Amino acid sequence: MRVFAYCAASFADSTRRAAGVPPLTCPPVNAATFDPAWLANRDLIYFDLHGEPGRPYWAGDQGQFALRIEQVRRASLGGAVVFAASCYLADHDSPMLDALLDAGARYVVGGDGRNWEGPRAAAMYGAGLLGQWFRRGMQAGLDPLRALGLAKRRLRLSLTLNRVIRSQAVASAAKDTLAFRAYERKVA
Repeated sequence: MRVFAYCAASFADSTRRAAGVPPLTCPPVNAATFDPAWLANRDLIYFDLHGEPGRPYWAGDQGQFALRIEQVRRASLGGAVVFAASCYLADHDSPMLDALLDAGARYVVGGDGRNWEGPRAAAMYGAGLLGQWFRRGMQAGLDPLRALGLAKRRLRLSLTLNRVIRSQAVASAAKDTLAFRAYERKVA
């Protein structure tokens, strides 16, 4: 499976584990150096960048612009599936979700509001853990919707198995992440 990952530099460990490939990070990559052609010919595109409500961009660390809406619109996603752990992706005023769908994403998987995850691979939970199970389901040949269902079941199971050592913050992150869904372009 052809996977591309792009994340804030501080999310590199968890993104590497979730996406299964070494990610590009912001910094050092940023919107000025990001080439939308990197998104072409992919089966899965994994984003974990900082989002804000209504903003036409995602940011990396230190407030650097990582990816602008114009760059997404210029990309040719060709039916790729996008998993976005980025915050506020699915809010009612999210231009990034619309841009990804307009660029040809088959599905965009994400959630609204803040999305939490462990910053290091050893402490993965929430969106990162869901993304890891989602990617594994797709690699096993599952349709993206079935892969998302499997990922949610695995996330619930991991919470049940580890409920004694899980903090309230981790439980809240999992509850938020279980609300992730797959979005697709509505046809008129």
